[in-house]
Amino acid sequence: MVRRGLTSESPWGYPIALIWRGSVIPLILPNVLFSVAVAIGVSYFYLAVGLDIAIAGSIIPSLSIVIGLILAFRTNTAYDRFWEGRKIWTTMNTNIRNIARVIWVGIKEKQDGPLGINDQKLRAINMLLAFAVSTKHHLRAEYGTSYRDLQGLLPEDFVPCKSESNLRTQYIHHRQHIRTDKNDWVIQRDHSNASMSLPLEISYQLSLWINYVKEKELIDIPYQGQCSMALSNMIDCFGNLERILLTPIPVAYNIHLKQILTMYCCILPFTTVRDVKWLTIPLCGAVAFTLFGIEAIGNQIEDPFGFDTNDLKLDDFCYDLMLELDYIVQTVPQDQSSIFGAPTTPQAPKQQQQQQRNILIQI
Repeated sequence: MVRRGLTSESPWGYPIALIWRGSVIPLILPNVLFSVAVAIGVSYFYLAVGLDIAIAGSIIPSLSIVIGLILAFRTNTAYDRFWEGRKIWTTMNTNIRNIARVIWVGIKEKQDGPLGINDQKLRAINMLLAFAVSTKHHLRAEYGTSYRDLQGLLPEDFVPCKSESNLRTQYIHHRQHIRTDKNDWVIQRDHSNASMSLPLEISYQLSLWINYVKEKELIDIPYQGQCSMALSNMIDCFGNLERILLTPIPVAYNIHLKQILTMYCCILPFTTVRDVKWLTIPLCGAVAFTLFGIEAIGNQIEDPFGFDTNDLKLDDFCYDLMLELDYIVQTVPQDQSSIFGAPTTPQAPKQQQQQQRNILIQI
């Protein structure tokens, strides 16, 4: 699904150079004002008071080269993290789509207790969406299941493992997933320090269910292999996203870069006031705006999973995935006879489609 950015495609759209939302101006304004204040002070004492505080400008080219290289490295490193995060999320989405396709068309229909296989497939597709949504929350340090976009995606009897937001309690419980036998799919936890993130729990439950339908001979071996491989790829994507999140650029590098930029902007007025006079003030302001702006952009995009305007639109990605999976269970037939059989049957009636939609949302 294509979404527009901050600017309109209309020729009468607001000029992007004047857009405040999404810019780094609020972040760099204190640094720019400080640099301008230094330039005002230097200009006043040199031009109005007559103090000869100007210095030779030969030091500026050397500093400019060093700062340019450091800023380029900083920005490239931050953008690599941003772009890698986007690629990994796309890979995860692709694997979720593949599993949803295999589950919907590759698992045979059969009544299996109170919940038929069709209802179980709907639950499994719900949990695939829950994997993406819970990954989004995990990357934002939002632990647990008490979030609106997770409601209805997990089974009612799904009890998540302890996480950062849970109380430290020791417990042993039996989780009933889709089957009704209480001895099935038992997950026993008796270690007070044991913990597992919600996306990994979901992948574990999906893997157990895939093994179950394989034991019941409801899925062919090639399809079962595709699901297992896709689940492994999803876990790999989750680990790579965690790697980006938990391996920031060393803080010493950021501190030193900020110190160098501040020193450069403080020295610059002393080297330009003799030549450009009062124009030193706007000149130093423009230089500070440029340098601190580039540095602030790098700081903002190095962690692309937050809520900032320039971060990845994880909420939109999850919403688009929900629409795709919702479309699958509403309109895509589960066997080829619906398309190539004779006579060709139409799509599910509206009442049946609405019933399937309600199951997808409520289960």
